[in-house]
Amino acid sequence: LGKRGVDHPEAIGTFRIGYANRTLGYRLGHSQTKAGGTLRARLQSLGFVRASGHEHFTGSLVVPIFTGDGAVGEVYGRKIAEHGLRAGTPTHLYLPGPHAGVFNAAGLIESGVDELVVCESVIDALSLWCNGFRHVTAAYGTSGWTPDHDGLVDRLGVKRVLVAFDADEAG
Repeated sequence: LGKRGVDHPEAIGTFRIGYANRTLGYRLGHSQTKAGGTLRARLQSLGFVRASGHEHFTGSLVVPIFTGDGAVGEVYGRKIAEHGLRAGTPTHLYLPGPHAGVFNAAGLIESGVDELVVCESVIDALSLWCNGFRHVTAAYGTSGWTPDHDGLVDRLGVKRVLVAFDADEAG
């Protein structure tokens, strides 16, 4: 996190940042019990646990993204270590299904900005936020602008959008 500039003391609490360390299964009831089986099945249906029983976000910084009504609409995961991963393992993860919610929407609404910086990923937006750019949000990758983003831009009356995507082919 320090290498990415995500070191502001308020970032963890503000964005409810966590870390998936492969211990979720230990904290759930045993799969052979009714309660444990029900909870595991629910987490699997949401995408937190794979059919294999492994955590989807293992080894990732985890950031919940909230909808306008305060519900978790999406979860972003960013692998902490890029070396040692199996070939083809993505470093940026989301829950399966359509994206919902906007990163930092509450902060943007509270500040009443009319200018918005849009990053390609949540980790990029967190870096900018920690370095003083509080009018920042993230798309869900280069093709991840959603109707929720459109609605927030309209609600805020944004007059200028600055796009801060990666300097690579995709960005």
